Parts: sequence; C-alpha cells; structure tokens
Amino acid sequence: MTAAETEPRSPGDGVGNHLLLERVAAGDALAFGALYDAFTAETYAICLWKFATPSSADKAMVKIWIFIWSHAASLNEQTGSTKSVVLSTAWAVTSQRRRSLLQLLTRKAS
Repeated sequence: MTAAETEPRSPGDGVGNHLLLERVAAGDALAFGALYDAFTAETYAICLWKFATPSSADKAMVKIWIFIWSHAASLNEQTGSTKSVVLSTAWAVTSQRRRSLLQLLTRKAS
C-alpha cells in the first residue's frame, strides 16, 4: 500500500480523491481488501476501546466494514485523508451501535 492510495491525490484537494474508496465504490473487491488491510488494526482498536469483549468488537468490525463497502461512494466525497475518513466512520458506526445497545438494555430494564 502506498501513501498515494491512502491519502488525497493532491495537497489541499481532499474531496472525492481517495483512490481506494473510489475503487471500492466501483465494486473493486481487491481495493476493499487493501483498504481493510491498511486500517484493520486502527478500526479494531476503536472497537475494543468501545466494546470490552472481543465478540462485541468483532461484531462491530463487521458492521464498520459492511458500512464502508456499502457507502464508499459517499465516503469518497468527504474531505480529509482516507485514514481520517475510515477512522471517523469506524467511530461513528461504533457509537451508533453502542447507542442502540444502550437503548435496548434500558427498554429491557423498564
């Protein structure tokens, strides 16, 4: 993986210039694998920080990467580096999952 694949192509032009996200948006499974390989450690660290058990972290990882696959075109339009887009997406998806889990638990307690 080169820096060109994980960073915007030209300085100051971060909108729509994420090479791997562009390729993922086009349905390129190899690009998705490269994106996953590049950021799996960081996204899993977010999952472990937010969910104490490995099984919950694993489920969150699946949700993150399905979301990235499904929304690559819109993620590609975000500003910033590919890394910042992927990690902010991971944070948002895990925050949403955690809120859903907390809502479910509070409903059961009522």
